[in-house]
Amino acid sequence: MPGNAGGRPSRRGASLGVTAMAVLAAALLSACSSGGSTDGLRDRVANADTADCALGGQAVAGLRDTFRQLSEQLDGLGPAATRGDVNDVKTRVTQGMWLSNQVSNTINPVVDRMASPLIGSAYRDVATAGGQLHNSLSDFAAVLDNGNPAQSVADSVTAALTSLNGSMDRMRRTCPSVFAEPKGPQYGPPLSAR
Repeated sequence: MPGNAGGRPSRRGASLGVTAMAVLAAALLSACSSGGSTDGLRDRVANADTADCALGGQAVAGLRDTFRQLSEQLDGLGPAATRGDVNDVKTRVTQGMWLSNQVSNTINPVVDRMASPLIGSAYRDVATAGGQLHNSLSDFAAVLDNGNPAQSVADSVTAALTSLNGSMDRMRRTCPSVFAEPKGPQYGPPLSAR
């Protein structure tokens, strides 16, 4: 990793875009917070799309802690690099690799059981993006170990985070019944009574 004369890593080389990570954290947490439990939903559904959304929703709900921990690890990369704490950066990258791999390992088997190509592709995109993040973090770990310039690899991690964020958003829009947006307060009588 590039550094200054004192052996401290450069801020630019290890910076992964704290803003991008904050956006990812917000998107992941909002995607995982469904309005209610998906337990038993699969038994009550009438068509494959709804059943597949429920099945995928259960898998994503099971990853809630994984997404939270992944966000925590990646959010800490910039501050650790700024402090020059290479060991903390390496630990966070390693943890991020393990956590992002869990996304793929959890969602891919669920997608294999889905009947709807549309729903399956939305969830498969999330699994693929998790795998891309794992690969980018693996490349970042290699750069840390051999001391090569880190900016292009850091940019790759940022791109993988953006891809994961976008795929989570598409997944939410594909299955709005599972990933419902929180409703605001309603004022006045229902529209049907007006």
